[in-house]
Amino acid sequence: MVTVDGFGVPVEVAGPEKGSVVVLLAAAQKTPAAYEAVCQRLHTASLKTVVIGLDPRLTSKSVVGILDTLDIRWALLVGDRLGGELAWELAATRLDRFIGLVAIDRGHPRVADPAGVVRDEHCPPVELNTTVLVSSSAARAVANASQRFVYGEYRIVDLLGRRHAADSTAQLAAEIVMRTSTW
Repeated sequence: MVTVDGFGVPVEVAGPEKGSVVVLLAAAQKTPAAYEAVCQRLHTASLKTVVIGLDPRLTSKSVVGILDTLDIRWALLVGDRLGGELAWELAATRLDRFIGLVAIDRGHPRVADPAGVVRDEHCPPVELNTTVLVSSSAARAVANASQRFVYGEYRIVDLLGRRHAADSTAQLAAEIVMRTSTW
């Protein structure tokens, strides 16, 4: 647990001490432990992982506060579903902290989601290399529309397993490793 902005956030840090860092913002109702299999693969690739549990009070400022507390200056940002919404915002506004973005089933905040909701019509474009993993045709449509808000290399990848990160462990880990090597 890391206390930031007056509330505790579950955070799990693991992997090689000197490896490049991957910050993973968890999906709703997923604890950091739910990403253990993905993190193990990332550790094998010499990547350090920081998994931050999703809390509705979590903001981009509080995520940066957590990273400051952990003395992490640069990282690849990964956001799983609801965690992806915050990841897009961080990638768009904190170029000084992140080397790239991997989002799972979430598009840029200026693009309407499958329900037609635009989360932030003023969110700036992302100027980082970005990969979006999609598990449905609706998520693919949002990812396609998001491309115009990414001013870096942009990839859309169909998740081959079922919709949960645990079912797509190898593919998710491979995409994260590839994104860390393209900045």
